[in-house]
Amino acid sequence: MTGTGGPADGWFPRPVRRADATWQLYCLPYAGAGASVFRRWPAAFGAEVEVVPVKLPGREGRYGEPLELDPVAMADAIVADAGPRFALYGHSLGARLGYEVARVLAERGDRLPERLFAAAARPPDERGDGPLDNIAGLPRDRLVARVVAAGGMPTELLDAPDLIDLLLPVLRADLAWLEVYRYEPRAPLPVPVTTFAGESDVAVPLGQLAGWQRHTDTEVRAHRLPGGHFFLHDTLDRLAALIRADLHTDRAASPAPSPPDTAPPRTPSFATAPSRAVRSGAASAGAVAFPGAPGPGAASAAHRVPLGETGWSVWRDALLRGTGFPAAGLNRFAAPELAVTADALGKVDPQQAVTDAGFVAAYQDAVERGSRVAAELAADPLLREAVGWQNRNALTGLDHLLPGRGTGRPSKRRERETALIRYWQRYCGKNDTIGFFGPTCWVTVDPDLAEVATVKPGRGLTRRRRVHYETWALDAYAQRLADDPATRRWLPVVVSPEIHQDGRLAYRPAQPPVPLSAAAAAALSAADGRPAVELVAELSTAPELGLRRDEDGYLLLDGLARQGLLRWGADLPLHPDAERVLRQRIAAIGTEPERTAAQRGLDRLDAARDAVAAAAGDPDALRDALGVLAETFEAVTGQEAQRRAGQTYAGRSLCYEDTDRDLTVVFGRPLLDELAGPLDILLRAARWLTVALADAYGQALHELYRELAAEPGPVRLSDLWYLAQGPLWGGGDRPVDAVAAQFAARWAGLFGATGDGPVRRRAAELAPAVAAAFPADAPGWSAGFVHSPDLQICATDVAALRRGDYQVVLGEMHVAWPTFDCAVFTEWHRDADALRAALAADLGPGRVRLLYPPDWPRHTGRVAHSLADADDVHLGVAPGPVAATAGHVPASGMLVTETDGALVATDPSGRQRPLVEVFSALLAMHAVDGFKLLAPAEHTARLSIDRLVVSRETWRTTVDRSGLAAARGDAARYLAVRRWRAELGLPERVYVKVDTEIKPFFVDLTSPQYAVALCNAARGARTRAGRDVPVTVTEMLPTPDECWVPDAAGQRYFSELRLQITDAEATDG
Repeated sequence: MTGTGGPADGWFPRPVRRADATWQLYCLPYAGAGASVFRRWPAAFGAEVEVVPVKLPGREGRYGEPLELDPVAMADAIVADAGPRFALYGHSLGARLGYEVARVLAERGDRLPERLFAAAARPPDERGDGPLDNIAGLPRDRLVARVVAAGGMPTELLDAPDLIDLLLPVLRADLAWLEVYRYEPRAPLPVPVTTFAGESDVAVPLGQLAGWQRHTDTEVRAHRLPGGHFFLHDTLDRLAALIRADLHTDRAASPAPSPPDTAPPRTPSFATAPSRAVRSGAASAGAVAFPGAPGPGAASAAHRVPLGETGWSVWRDALLRGTGFPAAGLNRFAAPELAVTADALGKVDPQQAVTDAGFVAAYQDAVERGSRVAAELAADPLLREAVGWQNRNALTGLDHLLPGRGTGRPSKRRERETALIRYWQRYCGKNDTIGFFGPTCWVTVDPDLAEVATVKPGRGLTRRRRVHYETWALDAYAQRLADDPATRRWLPVVVSPEIHQDGRLAYRPAQPPVPLSAAAAAALSAADGRPAVELVAELSTAPELGLRRDEDGYLLLDGLARQGLLRWGADLPLHPDAERVLRQRIAAIGTEPERTAAQRGLDRLDAARDAVAAAAGDPDALRDALGVLAETFEAVTGQEAQRRAGQTYAGRSLCYEDTDRDLTVVFGRPLLDELAGPLDILLRAARWLTVALADAYGQALHELYRELAAEPGPVRLSDLWYLAQGPLWGGGDRPVDAVAAQFAARWAGLFGATGDGPVRRRAAELAPAVAAAFPADAPGWSAGFVHSPDLQICATDVAALRRGDYQVVLGEMHVAWPTFDCAVFTEWHRDADALRAALAADLGPGRVRLLYPPDWPRHTGRVAHSLADADDVHLGVAPGPVAATAGHVPASGMLVTETDGALVATDPSGRQRPLVEVFSALLAMHAVDGFKLLAPAEHTARLSIDRLVVSRETWRTTVDRSGLAAARGDAARYLAVRRWRAELGLPERVYVKVDTEIKPFFVDLTSPQYAVALCNAARGARTRAGRDVPVTVTEMLPTPDECWVPDAAGQRYFSELRLQITDAEATDG
């Protein structure tokens, strides 16, 4: 701050001005944003320009203030803070504010900015009807969709609905200010203006910026930058260079004015954040020990076996994930003869080729054969059952493909065949864990076994099948119970997990604290999960609280729940245990007829759910049973039987089935010895990656911490957590991007020039270079002691595997992620408690775990963490259930401080943890994504270390360059696919990832049906996101002929072996 109680107090996130800067550049953000938008700007401008973000009221460090935009107050603060030379930069809304600030200063004869930089903004006298205009009053989802489409909100935020809800009030207030703004004609500003426009900005077209000339009596300079409305995130270096150039021109044109007598002393701002100790080479004196890290004696843990002589150790338990449909199913739509015919026309003009008689006949024959296959599959009971589990409405489309149903339009039939193919390729080719088409299989690693593996299939595909409710469905019934006041009194009351009470104040993330009355404070202090009836009885014994009647107590609890401070309801955990907890809640209802009525409704759901389970193996009975369950659910809850309709997230339906594969596999010493060298290389790199990420985000968190520490009062973890979402998930350059690029560059240095063909290196030759390229002697955080690689073994059958005729392919390396800690897997383990004890032995007690909110996408009760230790701490960052959680700590109750250059978080009990530990779950997500061995290129060769393929051959292009979206007519699409394949040199069977889709999909490039599906995906991507949508193609490895997992009938299935490997440093103690 510049002083105490002055007009600049609270407006700027730094304590004093920099003495070495020639200019201050005051930066005003776009609607909904705050000063953190400009966090990366200081580094881009260097010493001459001090970037001073303006902190607007009602956001970031000013949550307690009204959401009011007052240009007069802004002008007062800026002119009081500014040195001799200053300028204004405003983006979108910020440009309008900047204009108003300059106008205020000009009209009262005050010091003026040397230049106004107006970016992505119309002149103040012009209004528009673009995609970001007049949207303040839109419903939540439509407003968010508009802003996301314009690039103003990272799509990753869609996975954090609670964070969006925190942002929306600010966004609506800012947009409303723009909508009611009315320009009043006045004299032009005596200030030069520079405009910046995004070349693809649909919100503010380029032509509108010329009108700024009307608002200055000096010059207007105009610059165009690549990008849309929010180009400042992606073009910062160029934008900064243009601003600096204009400022230098202004300095040459006029001497610097004398500073006012009241200007505060200009001393350096806060210093560069010290890096957290990198654990490579000699340990740093500033390093912070991990809480509960593995200690001496861990090497003797019985749950692990040595990985050769590397020092790493492999868990004896492992997972074999695989498909539920035979691999050979992917060959069903192949048409190699047609491909030969089409390729012979490669040099013929496409318009002539499509009418070639030989091609037309071959194409029609292949299409008809493919249609017959589609009809056979549409009638296949197993496929119909699998589709019925995922989307019973899709069965209607299969019905239209059945033999004798082909009387509809050909285009409609192609559409239905495409939908069938998308299901079929997944069930035959994707190693998933869902239902009978992706059964779980625990296997054993035994170093005493002298063979590569022993394999014994059971009588059927699965041993056991279980049907569970989705947690959201149980929540819906629980909410129906809570709607009855007489029943709700018997439901538990607990403080919301993100709320911290300190006397008469309740602290919330990213919001001002809530003052509490004496009665409210007493209620929060006593809300320990007891039923409301007991809590109210206790509160009523304290006459000083003024709760004379029981109803007063219930009204108090209801009010606190509406404020979001308490949770009053069944509060079911996001875990398969939710059903058991709900039954306990119902059993605890102490009055009739409420208890009987609650149990009766659940009994109706149970009967319908049990009928679904009994329908296993009969697709028609399953469809009927799922329909009855949906009707029953809607009758007893009053809610629709599906959530997130039209979205691809898991957990949309009422229930799901999981299964256990009927297969026994033991892997022996030869496989471990074969993999030891290559895995050692990969694991050392993974260890380094965790250290690099911990350092990069440690520095980013330091910068955020200093911003918050400049404000009065302690720095709460909840506020730091909120600001950290930008560098974690926001647009523009993030720390993880730089680390991933460096990671790939180091790998490129190891392998050298790869050329076009496969590249193989020996682990023994790479080992010295790996030690130099990836120096790290301990991981970046405690969970980094465990990694989980997915390995796909290519062998023609079990006999080939046992005689050593195989190669192994690295699927995904789950860096710092103990993937066995997942309910869908542990449900089928013979001793889940032993797994829990093993994980605690490797990672130590007292780990920090996140309490995920119920609406967190892709995180359902089915995949919830299931191996939490009794001493683990669950961090509350947003509203969510706390039931079945032994201990949780609200982020708002943890204070962040700096000790010897390291940031630590202290919980209310006084226990301290390194800040990186608190963020470790989010860092692990980045570690998994950041483990990419090669930087993106148009073509990357297959890379192998010994017999382990560490990177498949890959090709990259765009929708436009592929030519697939432009082809018209199915035959022309087929020819376009064949030409595209020839141009890139693709194999016939590949996996394709179009960036507008969540997952890659299999494509047989000889098949006319797959060609239609591929071209449809390209056309849809171009329609949704333009011509430059990236398309990534990856070789298929293993192929259907290289699958060894058998069933009793001799059919073979795709699979991947998931190991859990513990760091050598943990085993060394």
